[in-house]
Amino acid sequence: MISFHFRLRPLAEVEPWGDRRLHWFALTDGWYWIEVAGHKLFHHPSNTVVGQSASVDYYVARLWEDIQEVLPSLLEPVPADLVDRMTRDQDAWCGAGVEDSETALDWYSSHVMHTSYLAASPLIMWWRSIVGQDTITVDWRHTTEHGLDCTVPRQGQASVPTEQFLRAVEDFDRELIDAMNQRITEIEAHGLDTGTQLDLEQFRHEHQQRSRSLAATLRHVPATDWTAVREGVARIFPTRTPTPPSVATDPGH
Repeated sequence: MISFHFRLRPLAEVEPWGDRRLHWFALTDGWYWIEVAGHKLFHHPSNTVVGQSASVDYYVARLWEDIQEVLPSLLEPVPADLVDRMTRDQDAWCGAGVEDSETALDWYSSHVMHTSYLAASPLIMWWRSIVGQDTITVDWRHTTEHGLDCTVPRQGQASVPTEQFLRAVEDFDRELIDAMNQRITEIEAHGLDTGTQLDLEQFRHEHQQRSRSLAATLRHVPATDWTAVREGVARIFPTRTPTPPSVATDPGH
């Protein structure tokens, strides 16, 4: 199973940005995490409540946008011969500066969810495989930074049926859009604190645009040049020719 969870911070507690302005992104301030195969990604042990864990405290729109950013590449099935290369040597990918490997690097990066905005940012990668079963796999790798630990194994993978994954993404999208629509209704009815700026007409317009973004994202189908990807991968991971064993010299000859 996979599901995307969030809670929005109460409207009265949402802090305006530097110019005392609020907008759609800022009003998604809250908490979120991903639950997959019994694991909670974006969860850390709480320092305040023994035995409990804390989800990411950030703008929920960040997770919502990041999922949609990787979705087109994520839904394009990865050939079996490239799946192993995606996760075998992360250092090689991250440090790759090999000439004529840009297509492979762009393809690889399009499957990575960017989390550098977090104090303890995990590397999270997604891909689809249709060998045997049609599944979406998430691969995560955590490091301890700034004293923050994680509640999942530091390195792991979990796979779920693609249909189930898509249903979870659609549920997340619908729930966030509905929650933000309720925010708009609340603001229209009660207003905001004095001094807080919000263009309500623009806010409604942006909300309508964002409510259609998932459908637009799902219509986008990447046209990956698999030949170029494989050529780039071959340059990043060159096949090493085994060194022949040295021939012992008979001192008597």
